[in-house]
Amino acid sequence: MTTRTTLLVSHKGVDLHAATAVRVMQRRLEDGDALHRLARCELHTFTDDGERCRVTDLLEIGRYFNPNKHHYGHFEWTTAETDAFDDPAPGGATLAAAWPGEAVASDTDAPGAGLYERLLGGPVPEGCVAVDLAAMPLGDHEVVRSGVLWRLVLADDGRAPERLAERLAIARSGVQGLLVNPHLDRWLIRVQRAQDEGGPA
Repeated sequence: MTTRTTLLVSHKGVDLHAATAVRVMQRRLEDGDALHRLARCELHTFTDDGERCRVTDLLEIGRYFNPNKHHYGHFEWTTAETDAFDDPAPGGATLAAAWPGEAVASDTDAPGAGLYERLLGGPVPEGCVAVDLAAMPLGDHEVVRSGVLWRLVLADDGRAPERLAERLAIARSGVQGLLVNPHLDRWLIRVQRAQDEGGPA
C-alpha cells in the first residue's frame, strides 16, 4: 500500500493566471464557448516517505505556501494501485476517481468535506460538467512533484467533456489549447458531473 500526500494551494483573491486564461480561451479557441469557468490550484504531491518529507515542512517553506495570499488543503489517499503521478511516460492519463483522497488539514474554517471543491471555485453548477486536469513537467523526479491543477467547468451539452477539455487545455495549434505544453508536460484528467459532488473530500 502506498500513501499519496497532496498539498493544494489556491489564491485568496482573484487568480490573475486563471482570470486571464479563461478570457483568452473563451474568445480565441475553438469550442471556447463551452467554457463557463476556470480555476487553478498549485499542486505539490509525494508518496509516503517517512520523515524525509511532510506537509508541515512544505507549509513553512515560502515557495509552496504564502499565508497572506493563499488557502491550502492537505489530502491523503492510500492505494494498492499503480500511481499515475509517478509514471514518466509523456501524454495524458486518468486522474484516479479517489484522488486527492481525504481532507486532512486546511487553513480554512471548514477543512473537512467539500474542501477540494472550495479550493477549485465551488460546486459544479447544474447543467455543467467539471474536468480536473493536473499538469506536471516531464522528467521531474524530485521527491515532491509540483505542477498545476486546473478545473475547467464546461457546458454539459452533449460534447464529450474529456475530449473537449483536452482541446481547450492542451496546446496543439493557435486555436487549440492554452494551459499545457505537451512537449514539456504530462497531464492527468478526470471528469466530474454536478451529481458526483462529494466524491473527493
